[in-house]
Amino acid sequence: MFNFKWLTIAAGWSGWSARGRFAGALLLMLSGAWPCLSGSAAEVGTPLTVAFDTRPRTVDPRYVSTDANSQYLEPLLFLPLFGFTEESIPQGVVAESFTYTDAKTLFVRVREGIRFASGRHLTADDVVATYNFVLSSQPAASLPPSPRRGTFARVATVSRVGERDVKFELSEPDASLISNLVIGILPKEALVRAPDDVFARQGFESGPFVLDRMSDSDWRLVRNEKFSGAPFGGAFPSVREIIFKILTDNNTRFAALLKGDVDLVQNSLDTDKVAELMKRSSGEFNVQLRTSDSTAFLAFNFKHKLFADVRVRRAIALAINREEILKFTLQGMGKISNSMFPEGHAFHFDNPKPLNHNLREAELLLDAAGLTDPDGAKNGKFRAEFSIKVPLNRERIAVAKGIAGQLRKVGLKVKVEVLEFNMFLKHLNEGNMQAWIAPWTGYKDGDHLHFVFHSSRVPPQGANRGAYANQKLDELLDKAKSESSLSIRQKLYKQAQEMIADDIPYVFLWHRVGHVVTRKSVTGFKIYPDGRYTSLSSTEKR
Repeated sequence: MFNFKWLTIAAGWSGWSARGRFAGALLLMLSGAWPCLSGSAAEVGTPLTVAFDTRPRTVDPRYVSTDANSQYLEPLLFLPLFGFTEESIPQGVVAESFTYTDAKTLFVRVREGIRFASGRHLTADDVVATYNFVLSSQPAASLPPSPRRGTFARVATVSRVGERDVKFELSEPDASLISNLVIGILPKEALVRAPDDVFARQGFESGPFVLDRMSDSDWRLVRNEKFSGAPFGGAFPSVREIIFKILTDNNTRFAALLKGDVDLVQNSLDTDKVAELMKRSSGEFNVQLRTSDSTAFLAFNFKHKLFADVRVRRAIALAINREEILKFTLQGMGKISNSMFPEGHAFHFDNPKPLNHNLREAELLLDAAGLTDPDGAKNGKFRAEFSIKVPLNRERIAVAKGIAGQLRKVGLKVKVEVLEFNMFLKHLNEGNMQAWIAPWTGYKDGDHLHFVFHSSRVPPQGANRGAYANQKLDELLDKAKSESSLSIRQKLYKQAQEMIADDIPYVFLWHRVGHVVTRKSVTGFKIYPDGRYTSLSSTEKR
C-alpha cells in the first residue's frame, strides 16, 4: 500500500517507469527550463500533408475517448498537465511539479507563462474547470457527460488552493493518477460551449497548433504563433500548416503517397505496401520501423451464449494459426503475442501457457462443451456459428477472413461483417457485436487492464465492450491500482494477466511493427512506440 510522507518532486518519485527507470530522469524533465521560443524556428512555407485512415471523431479534450486519431491530435492542440517521454515516463507539460502529501492528496503546480492562442494565460482555474467538467455526471449547459469520467472514479474533488496550485483529493489511492492526467486543458470559458463551438477559431488552443478547419475529407492545423509551451509541449513548429487528409482506403493512401499528394503516412499502410516501398531503389521515401506498443486481438461479447463457456473460447484460440496469418497476411511484420503488453514493457507478462495452434485439442474442447460436429462440415452443417465484425480496412478484413477459414476446419461457421469505421465504433460501444478484431495502441501503464477488463468499465465508463465480469480479477486490479510500489504492482498485474490468460476474454494475436513512411523532402519526424505525432512540431518539409 501507499507509504507517502510528504513525497515531493524534490524527493523523487519511485512509482513510475514504463521501462523500469525511476525518478532521476523524471526530475530532470519536470525541473527543466521553459523558454519562450516564438519565432525562433526555421520558416518553412509549404504545407505538410499527413494521411489519416479515419476521420477523428473529435479533438475536444472533454470527449476524446478511444478513437486513436483523436488522441493523437489532442496534445498538438491542447496541452495536458502531463505527457510522456519516448520511454513512456510521465513528464510535466502544464505541470511544473507535483507533490503527494499523503496517499490520497496530490498537489500540482501549474507552470507560468503558458498562453492560449487567444493570448490569455493558462491558469490553475482552467485546470480545475476542465477536470471538474470531466468529473461531472451532469455538466453545464446540458452537455453530455465526458466518456473519460470513469478513468477518474477515485478522484473525489479537484480544487484551486493557490494562484498556481491545484489539489486532487482521492477517495482511494490511485497509482495510475499521474499517467491519466493527460487531458488537454481548456480555458474555463470554453466549457459551457458545445464541442463544435470549441473549435470555431476562438483561440482556445494552447498547443503548438490551432485547428483552422475540419471536414470529412481533411483537417487543417496551422501554427500557433502564441505557442509558449516548449519544450515539453513540443517545439515551436517549423511548418506553418499541416493538412491531415482523410483517406479511408489503403490503396488510395498508397497512391497519394506515390503521387506526392501525401508527405507522411504512419501505421496506416498495409504491410505489403510497406514491404514494397522498402524494396524500391528510387530513393523517393524514407521508411522507419519500430516495435510498437500495439496489440491486436480477437474479442468476445460475453452476452452471447456461445462464449459463456471458456472451453469454447479456448478452442477458438487453439484453432487459430497466428503464425500463418502473420506470415502471409502481414508480411511477418509483427510478433506473436500471448498477453497484452509487448516484451520490454514494464508490465510485460511472459505467458508460460501460450495458446499455440492445435486443431485436435480444439475439437476435443468443443466436443466437451457439447458442440459436437454433425458431419465434419461436409454438408454445410456446423457445430455453431457466429459473426466477427471489422471496420472497412483491407488488412483487418483479410485477417478476419483468415481466422474464419481456420475455424471452419473445426466445424465453426464464421461470418465476417465489414462496417464503415464510425458505424463499427457505434456497434462496438453499444455492445452490438458477437466477436470483433481490433488493436490496442499506446498503453502506458498496467492500469490499462483495469480500463479494458474490470466489470465496472463497460462503456461509456471504459472499454470493457464484451461485458466481461470476473470478481476475483476486479479485486486484483483494484488492489494494483492502489499500490505505490512499482515492483509490487508488477507482481499484481502479472497475477491479473495469468487470470486473463486462463479465462480468455481476448485471444491475443500479435504485437505489430510500427511504420512511418515519409517523402525524402520531409525530415525530423520521429516514430514513437505508441504512434503519437509529437514530433510533427519539429518536422520540416523542404
